[in-house]
Amino acid sequence: MSQITLLNQTDEVVRVAIFKKPVIQPSLATIAWQIADTPPGGQAVVNVPSNFEAYARYSLDPNNPEATEFTTNKIPFNETTAKFDVNSVVSQDRQASGAHLEQSFTDLVMNEVRMVNNFGIGVWGHITKDGDDIYAPQVIWPGAVLMEDIRSSLYLAVVGQFTYKGDRLVQEEISLTETEILEGGTATVTGSMWKGYSIAA
Repeated sequence: MSQITLLNQTDEVVRVAIFKKPVIQPSLATIAWQIADTPPGGQAVVNVPSNFEAYARYSLDPNNPEATEFTTNKIPFNETTAKFDVNSVVSQDRQASGAHLEQSFTDLVMNEVRMVNNFGIGVWGHITKDGDDIYAPQVIWPGAVLMEDIRSSLYLAVVGQFTYKGDRLVQEEISLTETEILEGGTATVTGSMWKGYSIAA
């Protein structure tokens, strides 16, 4: 497991978002994977595990498809090429049915993680790291595919006090401090709330 070290050389508590930007579908929202609070003159260390996890959430209520009270099994993976199928399953007594996630090793696309929805209704596809979404969850309608290139870099940006992990990051807020960082790297935050911040990695 690698780490990112954040050094705060300001006189304020600074909140820094750690995130990945969608590559294959860049129009999707960017979300905060983690938020690190760095004390004035101090540091924060964020652990970055090497593996990811895939799963899907769904609703069986056709009148309320966003009430996703059901979750498929979760499958960990650390390959940059992977494919997952959301399939229908029925209990042995045929009294219950639901969705099940299976990893597939056919029809792989190099350097893409794909989730194919073979289930009869739309699902929310998730790719997580350390249990937290690293990309914004995406609706995958029946027959559709979620695709992402997980080799992309991690980024840092200073965010406001009411931004939490999982929140959508507003491009106008993060654009001035958005900084690419390598896993195992160190970044230094300077500046102030009144003069603006900068990050050097």
